[in-house]
Amino acid sequence: MTLAKYQAMNLDELRRYVLTHREDIEAFHAYVDRSKSEGRMITINQNDENWEEKIEQAIKNVNGFK
Repeated sequence: MTLAKYQAMNLDELRRYVLTHREDIEAFHAYVDRSKSEGRMITINQNDENWEEKIEQAIKNVNGFK
């Protein structure tokens, strides 16, 4: 598949594609890049003493809670 085809998929479709085509590294990279750009990927700084609170808040934001 080409990068253009990945871009035509919404993020959930691309996720399903990646899960069923685990050997497609290009699709995986496209998925990670899109997840980051859409704010669905969370990074953790374990040196931050408030990292757990930030994760909990991010989860609430994804689920529509404030």
